[in-house]
Amino acid sequence: MTRAERVSRNLNRALHALFAADERAWLLGEDVADPYGGAFKVTQGLSTAYPDRVLSTPLSENGITGVAGGLALCGDTVIVEIMFGDFAGLAFDPILNLITKSVAMYGERTPMRVVIRCPVGGGRGYGATHSQSPQKHFIGIPHLALYELSPLHDAADVLAAALRRDEPAMLFEDKILYSRRRYVDGRVDDRLAFEPRGADGNWARVHDPDATGAPTLVIAPGGVADRAIAAATRAAERGRTVEVLVPARLYPVDVDGLRDLLDGAHGVIVAEESTAGGTWGSEVAARLHAEAWPLLRGPVELVSSADRVIPSAPHLERAVLLGTDAILDRIMRLPAAPATAAGDRGGRTDAGPAAPAGVSPGVPVDVPRLNPNDDSYVLLEWLVADGATVEAGEPVAAVETSKAIEELAATQAGVLRQDVAAGADCAPGTPIGRILPESAVPAPVEPASVEPPAVPARVTPPGRPLPPAQRRIADVVSTSHREIPVAFTAVRVDVTAALAYARRAADETGATVGLTEVVIAAVAALHERFGALYARLTGDGLVVDAEAPSIGLTVDVGTGLFLPVIRDAAGQDLGDLADAVVALRMKALRGRLREEDMAGMNFLVALNDTPGVTVARPVIPPGVTCALSVPDVHREVVLDGDGGVRERTVADLGLAYDHRLVNGAQAGAYLAALGDALQR
Repeated sequence: MTRAERVSRNLNRALHALFAADERAWLLGEDVADPYGGAFKVTQGLSTAYPDRVLSTPLSENGITGVAGGLALCGDTVIVEIMFGDFAGLAFDPILNLITKSVAMYGERTPMRVVIRCPVGGGRGYGATHSQSPQKHFIGIPHLALYELSPLHDAADVLAAALRRDEPAMLFEDKILYSRRRYVDGRVDDRLAFEPRGADGNWARVHDPDATGAPTLVIAPGGVADRAIAAATRAAERGRTVEVLVPARLYPVDVDGLRDLLDGAHGVIVAEESTAGGTWGSEVAARLHAEAWPLLRGPVELVSSADRVIPSAPHLERAVLLGTDAILDRIMRLPAAPATAAGDRGGRTDAGPAAPAGVSPGVPVDVPRLNPNDDSYVLLEWLVADGATVEAGEPVAAVETSKAIEELAATQAGVLRQDVAAGADCAPGTPIGRILPESAVPAPVEPASVEPPAVPARVTPPGRPLPPAQRRIADVVSTSHREIPVAFTAVRVDVTAALAYARRAADETGATVGLTEVVIAAVAALHERFGALYARLTGDGLVVDAEAPSIGLTVDVGTGLFLPVIRDAAGQDLGDLADAVVALRMKALRGRLREEDMAGMNFLVALNDTPGVTVARPVIPPGVTCALSVPDVHREVVLDGDGGVRERTVADLGLAYDHRLVNGAQAGAYLAALGDALQR
């Protein structure tokens, strides 16, 4: 598969191509000139290549857009960058009363080639005034088209389509997309494919070519597309067929591009990040009801963010913004589609997948062996109420191991009976509940419990038990201290060059690159020279070398410490490493880490970068030989070679190592090599 560029680079390339082809093109915006290149680095290099036509402006969205209207009236092409889409409200007057009306209010049609770019959306913790999705406020303005960037459309094609109309347009760009890679070669992943549809390839259809049955269609623009795709994948695990339709042009709505897909579809859901009421989704629903009602099986469903101000705190922001879970919930709330033969979208006659042959009533919900290092797990919660009907493949319980939280799925459809209460310890292989056929459901039973023998009343001692997650951490730490003879060495490293390198890499790749990613890359590169530090010691006293570096990373989400793993770290560039780190952290924050995300580690990078922490001694997890601590950086003043004084940024990197495999000289040589790599 072709290595895809990031969405921000794709847009940057499209802007460079536009300026190379159109000598009357202008770009106006706040801080768009080099070296800053815009708040999200989309305009990098443009002012260097076209210094007379790429201009950083004063902080006045109203003024910037008004100037753009004047230039367009003179026949020029103008790209306006609004630093944050929230501020587009300040430009509403010139958009409503100048640039759009100028197309038709002078007695003849006047081309107005203006594209107003607006970074929108949350997910970055920017708070109430920098995270909104204001698209709905611009729907219905005559001669104004609305577009949205997506990872499934080439930005050059979108810009060309917008400018080809000779009318003003707004291009909304979800900020979370900038660092993500585009989908190319017609593939989203190993299961899902995509194809362009409709005029100008306006619609991208994401689907499973091997799926059968009438699909639920989820219409989702821009940054919501990935959330909808994730929801479709999880719905497929529960036996649903879901296709995701991603438009490049939001308004006017292109119904013609949907007609053949609507015929036979089980249902239609429109997902968008804006709040409900007067939305783009309601415009889509109105158009579909008016022009394609005979093709619909029911009303179009709408799902959006909560009707509240967007908070900055990540957990509160997640509670407000539309996420994968909300889209999945809306999909699963639709009645299951009737069964169908392969290739038939609309003629299903049976009642859906049957239970496996030979399955007897009361199929147990067993706890599988999830982690070979654990003798028991904690039943964190039941995801489905006792007595509720479940589908085959539907998650019914969450179990916590020493490494992760795993969901247990129903093996067949039926009615769930809970036999063990949440919070209990449960050994691998033991049943915690049963799934009964609906025809054989007895009266609800309470979770089993053992009555304690009668004892004299006693005073409950003060205190509270350790949370399950902290008990697991304590077990790992105790095992490490009991079994591993740990030595520790720390060195002070000048990381000034490493931080500068990270900034350059962030500018070049569009990814969020910092010292963590540079250290991981350096640790991975040292595997070939220092194989002993990546080896493991078996219970028989044998040393097993690692074929490739798989670097573990500490992620503390407040409810537990997790150690997800970046596999084959040496084969990834800094941008890929940054993507991997962000993805693992987000999975940890959302409670989505799985055992496979934390398997195979042979070196640990422990982040102890709380402000003010200068030295930290990490714990070596069982099965690993070395753990490198990366504390907070700090500045110090030193003498240079000429006796002068200079300031530098340093970090005291600490290496904890298993003295059975690694000696002090090896540890010192390793830290010296690591320091050299970070100072180049």
